[in-house]
Amino acid sequence: MDISLTPLILLVSLWHADLLSANERVPDNELLLNKVCPVSSPMPSLTQESIGILAFSQHWYHDGGDNAAYQARDNATGVGIEIHFLANDNGFVKGRNIANCQRYRIIQLRQTNIKDLVNELPVQIDIPNTFSLPFYDNHTLEHGHGMHQTPKDNQDKPWAQSVMRASSVAIYDTPYVSDAYGTEGEDILVTFETCVVCQREPGYDQLLSCGSWGFQRDYMGGMTGWAEPEFIPVQCSVKPSDQYLTTLDNADSIDYRYWLDWR
Repeated sequence: MDISLTPLILLVSLWHADLLSANERVPDNELLLNKVCPVSSPMPSLTQESIGILAFSQHWYHDGGDNAAYQARDNATGVGIEIHFLANDNGFVKGRNIANCQRYRIIQLRQTNIKDLVNELPVQIDIPNTFSLPFYDNHTLEHGHGMHQTPKDNQDKPWAQSVMRASSVAIYDTPYVSDAYGTEGEDILVTFETCVVCQREPGYDQLLSCGSWGFQRDYMGGMTGWAEPEFIPVQCSVKPSDQYLTTLDNADSIDYRYWLDWR
């Protein structure tokens, strides 16, 4: 399949993404879209041309990695989402490729107010502390490039088996926060800023468009503790936030500043 045409195929599922009942599972090969963010060429011009879309799936809920469903159950502690960048012919590396990208990557910022963080910061690039590069689409994290299978771990996904997807780059994120990490009297809040990167060899990489999303668990008090997660809707942006850029620039464990075009 020519993945430069994939956006047209995926968009047909957008219309019924919000019609799922609590126990309903969609066909395993169907991707339900919730939000699409335009991605334009980073090259300076009077009219920036579209090079693709950053597509966010319909979110789902799960209980610490189990019991995934499109409607939150009482014991849910986290959410899940597929995020795909789909290049069109302008951006496809074997097409016109007007941005001169050799590969597309994903860098994601995470911000949270949970307590007792171990080897992590309240605001950081969303990767393990052993990584030397900031990309989420890397070994040990759930991701895919081109024609690929969804992650084999289905316990925290609303499908029964691994299926094929096609995108320039994709990540599969299933964050959750158990009650033990909440602060009494405060809502639990976790937010993300997910951005596409144009990787060039040789040449400097460049950050493209982004989407922000997350979830909140309201503090209920008493024996209840915290409520099930409420998804924070995706917000599109044409460039990373100042906080994103500052966090990436100040990440001591990541040797990436030299390779990024900050203009």
